[in-house]
Amino acid sequence: MVVNPARYLAEVGEGSARGETARIYAEIRRLTGVPFVALIYRHLATIPHALEALWRAVGPRLQSGELQECAWRIGRDAWKGPVPDLPDDVRSLGNQELARIGDVIDAYNRANPVNFAIVCALSAMPPTPAGHRTSRANWTPPQAMPGLPPIPPVAGLPPAVRKHVDAFGKTGYAGMPVLVPTLYRHLTYWPDFLALAHREVQPRLAAGAFHQPIDEFRTAMESGAVAFACDRAMVADPVLRSVAPVFERFTGVIPEMVVVGNFLSRTLRQT
Repeated sequence: MVVNPARYLAEVGEGSARGETARIYAEIRRLTGVPFVALIYRHLATIPHALEALWRAVGPRLQSGELQECAWRIGRDAWKGPVPDLPDDVRSLGNQELARIGDVIDAYNRANPVNFAIVCALSAMPPTPAGHRTSRANWTPPQAMPGLPPIPPVAGLPPAVRKHVDAFGKTGYAGMPVLVPTLYRHLTYWPDFLALAHREVQPRLAAGAFHQPIDEFRTAMESGAVAFACDRAMVADPVLRSVAPVFERFTGVIPEMVVVGNFLSRTLRQT
C-alpha cells in the first residue's frame, strides 16, 4: 500500500511547535521521561484549541504520577508469548546499533501505556469523592530516556522502506487520513529490523495472535483509569468533545502498539 503524502494524518512536529503547543509538548516529555511527543498529541495540535483542552483535563492527573505508574505496571510484559529468532542480518548490525534500536522500542513502550491511560481517563467515570486518591504533590518524574533520532516524515522515505511503513498504516473508512504508528517510522533508520517487524508482526496481526493480550491490556487499563478519571467539567469542554473521534481511533491503535512493542523488545533482546 503506497499512500499519497497528503493522506497521512496531519501533525505538528516537535520542531515546528510554538507557544502553548511547545510548552505542552515539553510537559509531556518531562512527565513521562520520554524523549518525543506521541502522534495523538501531534495530531491534536493541528486542531484549534484541542491540545490545550486535553491538557487542562489530563495535565493535573499526570502531575501526581499515579496515572503513569499504573499505566507502566499494566503495560509491562504485555506480550508473554513466543518470539521469533533474531535473523543473521539483524544480528550483524552489531551491539551498538542493536542497543540504539532497543532505546527506540523502550521509549515507545514507556509512552504508549501512558497515552492509552490518558484516553481512558477522559472517558472513565470518576469515583466518589471519598474514594478518590490523594494527589502526590512531591512525585518526581522518571529520568529522561536517551535521545532518539528525529522522527522521519513518511513521504521522504526511500520507496522500499516506505512500503514496509505504509503496510502498517491504519486507513479506517474511505477517505480517512492514514494513521501510521510512529514507532515504525523511527525504525526506518534500521531497514533490516523494520523488515523483520513487517515480516513477523503483520502475519500475527492478520491471524489474530495479538488479540487476547490486546484485550487484556485494554480491559485492565480501562479498569485502572477509574482512579484518575478526569474532572467531568473539563471533559465536557465542547472542543474536547468535538475530537472524540480522534480518541476513538487511537483507542484501537495504541493497545495494539503496546503489545507489538513488547513483542519487538523481547525479539530484539534474545541476543
